[in-house]
Amino acid sequence: MAKDHSNKNLQRAFFKNEDLSNANFSGSDIRGANFSDANLANANLTNVKTGITPLNSVWIFLVALAISLLSGYVAMLAGHTVQGMLASNDGYVRSSGYLTLALNVLFILYAWWKGGRNAIMYLVLPAIICALLLGVVFYLSGLGTGMGMLHLVLALVLLVIMFIVGTIARAAAGTVSGILFVIVALSGGMFGQSVGGGIGTVIMAVACALISKRALSGAKGFDFLRKIASYVTSRFGTSFRNSKLVNANFSQSKIQNADFSNADVSSVNWHDSKRINCITSENEFTSK
Repeated sequence: MAKDHSNKNLQRAFFKNEDLSNANFSGSDIRGANFSDANLANANLTNVKTGITPLNSVWIFLVALAISLLSGYVAMLAGHTVQGMLASNDGYVRSSGYLTLALNVLFILYAWWKGGRNAIMYLVLPAIICALLLGVVFYLSGLGTGMGMLHLVLALVLLVIMFIVGTIARAAAGTVSGILFVIVALSGGMFGQSVGGGIGTVIMAVACALISKRALSGAKGFDFLRKIASYVTSRFGTSFRNSKLVNANFSQSKIQNADFSNADVSSVNWHDSKRINCITSENEFTSK
């Protein structure tokens, strides 16, 4: 006899390896439930609610918020470093300050276009290596103190730290909720500005937010950030990993943060359903 689990609160329920063929889950809350390796052939999953439980959403939000505030603080340090360079009496240091500003802009544009990893590997790291070599040459040759290049390296290192921390926080928050994403995105910039970071801190925070959003949209070159979002879904969302979903009915459901990796979804009825931040394979994180 088919099991009836309709219109129930099944948050974090454990159905792993169970035979649930022809079972009725219509209208149920299955956020955080584990259906890994289960047989859900012909199951009725209409109008179900998948995703992350409210309690776990709160914890993820608080962690992402704390990380975002940290990124805002690092952005403030980076801003102060550049401001100090531009106000220096040493002409080499001032020139390095302008060069740092230009590299910051290029970094943001490159990260938006090709992803943060590529921007770090092909722009920031070569710039840091060149700056260190030039600093040594200036110091040994007596052409300068090398402090300008040292300050440039420090500013770029802080920029990379801010970017990595900030985008991770926003990617994690965006996986949970669009509203929480906005709150986390704004909090880092506002906190950085409140501790003296200036408008530049807010601009960098907004840039991190836009890059994180682009990563979650499925654009190429953002594998690392998508892995963060994918981890949140696989760890806290509804798991259908390795399950059998042949002819299952997900019509009229909002399927959010669900892991379908290696699941048999042949002939599944997705009519009028929405899939948001779902894992559809080991290497794919999509929204439809």
